[in-house]
Amino acid sequence: MKKQSRSEAREAIFTQVFQFATQRDNMDEARHILLQEMPECEQNLGYITEVTEGILEHEAEIIDIINAHCRSGWNFKRLSKVTRTILKVAIYEMKYCDDVPPKVAINEAVELAKKYCDEKEPSFINGILGSILKDL
Repeated sequence: MKKQSRSEAREAIFTQVFQFATQRDNMDEARHILLQEMPECEQNLGYITEVTEGILEHEAEIIDIINAHCRSGWNFKRLSKVTRTILKVAIYEMKYCDDVPPKVAINEAVELAKKYCDEKEPSFINGILGSILKDL
């Protein structure tokens, strides 16, 4: 089995949080499916579980942070589900993961946006997270 990087684990977190946000599946079942599809996630399962569950536990606070940093006329509900999920992962890491430098969380969020969003989203996500970083 190939070694899984933290970036790949972060992408797995993204898929787990996105799945839960869109379907409200049982997280244990979703994690089981993740491990079937990506067995290398076993190497980072503790981190994936910690961050996924942490995002769900602090979701209301994270949404409030996003709303506080959106431009006038925008809010969390107007953002795409993919953008919401990427922001949730990055903000959780910035605020609660002492072993993840905030700039790394931002860079990883931008990379996920480049992969899963349209061409305008990476700079939007970078701007929101940069603003949040100043307040943290």
